Amino acid sequence: MKKDELISRINALSANAIGGDESDLSNERAQAMDHYYGRPYGDEKEGRSKVVSRDLSETVDWIMPSLMKVFLQSGNVVEFLPTGQEDEELAQQETDYTNYVMLEQNDGFLYLHDWFKDALLLKNGYVKAYWEEKETSMVERYKGLSMEEATSLFHQYEMDGAEVEVLSQEERVEGVMLQGQHVDLPVVDLALRVKKKEGKECIEAIPAEEVKVSKRSRGKLNDCDYVEHCTKKTRTALIEMGMDKKFVEKLASESGEENDEEEWSRDSTDDVSRYTNESIDPSMDEIEYREVYCMVDYDGDGVAEKRKVVLVSNQIPDGDDWNHEIDHFPIYYCTPKRMPHRHIGESLDDELQDLQRIKTVLERALLDNTYANTNTEWLVNERVNLDDFLVSKPHGVKRIADKHPIGDCAVAVQKPNILSHVLPVLQHMDQIKANRTGVNPPVTGVDPNVLKEVREKVASDNLDKANAKIEMIARMLAEIGVKDLAKGVHADILKYQDKAKVIKLRNKWTTINPQEWKDRTDLKVTVGLGNGNREELKDTVRLIAEAQSTLMNFGLVGPKQAFNAFVRLSKALGEVNPESYAMNPDSEEFKQFMEAQKNQEGSNPLAEVEMIKQQSQQQIAQMKEQSRQQTEMLKLQSDQQKQLMEARLDYQEKLQKQNMEWMMLQFKEQQQNHRTILTEEIKAMVEGYKVDVGKKGIGGEFDA
Repeated sequence: MKKDELISRINALSANAIGGDESDLSNERAQAMDHYYGRPYGDEKEGRSKVVSRDLSETVDWIMPSLMKVFLQSGNVVEFLPTGQEDEELAQQETDYTNYVMLEQNDGFLYLHDWFKDALLLKNGYVKAYWEEKETSMVERYKGLSMEEATSLFHQYEMDGAEVEVLSQEERVEGVMLQGQHVDLPVVDLALRVKKKEGKECIEAIPAEEVKVSKRSRGKLNDCDYVEHCTKKTRTALIEMGMDKKFVEKLASESGEENDEEEWSRDSTDDVSRYTNESIDPSMDEIEYREVYCMVDYDGDGVAEKRKVVLVSNQIPDGDDWNHEIDHFPIYYCTPKRMPHRHIGESLDDELQDLQRIKTVLERALLDNTYANTNTEWLVNERVNLDDFLVSKPHGVKRIADKHPIGDCAVAVQKPNILSHVLPVLQHMDQIKANRTGVNPPVTGVDPNVLKEVREKVASDNLDKANAKIEMIARMLAEIGVKDLAKGVHADILKYQDKAKVIKLRNKWTTINPQEWKDRTDLKVTVGLGNGNREELKDTVRLIAEAQSTLMNFGLVGPKQAFNAFVRLSKALGEVNPESYAMNPDSEEFKQFMEAQKNQEGSNPLAEVEMIKQQSQQQIAQMKEQSRQQTEMLKLQSDQQKQLMEARLDYQEKLQKQNMEWMMLQFKEQQQNHRTILTEEIKAMVEGYKVDVGKKGIGGEFDA
């Protein structure tokens, strides 16, 4: 199929779709917004009351807090059911991560609020969930990387799928201390431009007037043959999305004045000015942007397939990104009051517009009557001062001509007071409104403590009746809206998130790898308390616990059943993570605890006594063994000390002996030296004596 043929096919489907401009549905939505804002009906008269009753606004604003509480109080919006006993842990992980994506990664409160409020006001609300990939570019600088560190860095970038451009590279030698020695190592300084593509699931509420749906649709948009999201984007936004710049610059911008009555009714803040698309900068010109999801036989095989086609100014850009096959439509809808076999449901404005019109008439009449009775009209003749009667003010003076009786000059016009007649009618209208919508401020959301001050059963029944329709609205929004949205988000994560992530779920860091998930279809929507009576739920859980206590004697209730009752009560009270206060019987922590308890407890008393006796004997044996070991240790220490002392004494004795021997040796040497010296001295004396005798002539020899 050629592009021109595809565009013609799309335009034909669009022209015949529900939600086109100037259609009855578009006009009804515009009127609903006028009713919500309390804009004039157009039949107001000068000098008369122009008040407009705000019943639609009051009702919607009463219901919205209850709806938000219903879906967000329990912490989890949806829950995926396991397909088998072995699949429970993985199903719980998918539940936790899908809720994380829906409520935390995206601003769950805001898009749910806008989605539900659109549905209450405009018959249908729409939300779009899609996988978006964005490319980020940043410059990173590194200094003093070793060659191994640089190689590891580039390897990590490659693992992350990032594109790396080396802006600068400088190699140098840097001295470092390695095992106490100074070593010169080669290092490198790098400047890198890193481009990464990061994808995430995006969820946004889209205005109802921007959506067109095939008239063949009977409910879920994924089952119909045509869905279109028509909006406006600037040239800059289109280029950032990846469209060719030259192609975008040639596109025709939107005309000056906006003629969409429905869009103006939503966005206008006054009754005179209207939005005009006037831009001095051509890059900020707004271009018509249409995302079309349709069933079409594009490849000519005789079987239509689901495709996504993007048209800007009624042209399809070149490239597969703007025209490709898909597996599901990413737009989801909800309605507060579904009509069988129809896509468009009914809004609160459909139920209240006649009552709001009637109450507007009654309130205007009541105010006009009050003004008339406050500002009296007069029947006067020519003898009065007309200027005085044209002015009405407290304690004012009315002048008349002299010499005439006052009573026949002016007579006040008597007007009936309709207050006693109008107020019962207004109350009747309010009762009809409560019957239609379930919103009755004196009853809806009544405090449990107040119920105890009156007839509790009667007040509780009235509360249940008042909340029944609101609960029905919540269930309808959950089943046809939130459930399909959760399935679509789960499918996108399963298809596009190809890498494991580590995030904190239930106060634990968990590795999430969607490649291990299953393509699940079993899903339930978790709906919280809403406007229900918490005291009633507490009583219910208490009765269940009492029944469980009775069944426990027969072995029919175990830890799992008791834990389920605790979880139900905790979530009803707003606690998101009950496992912070009790162990899950399926957890490893509980298994280890029970194993420890099993090791400590005994089932046979005699065996327990025998075990205690054996433990005592073992303790006595251990004490004896310890005493024996201590005695031997002391004996060994004593022997060692004795041997050490003997060795010391022996050493000292030997040392003293050696000292004595050394001293004797020294003494002998000294004596020998002394003798030698003395002998030498005697010899010298003898020799000297001989010489002297020879000189004196004394004969004979001297015997030394």
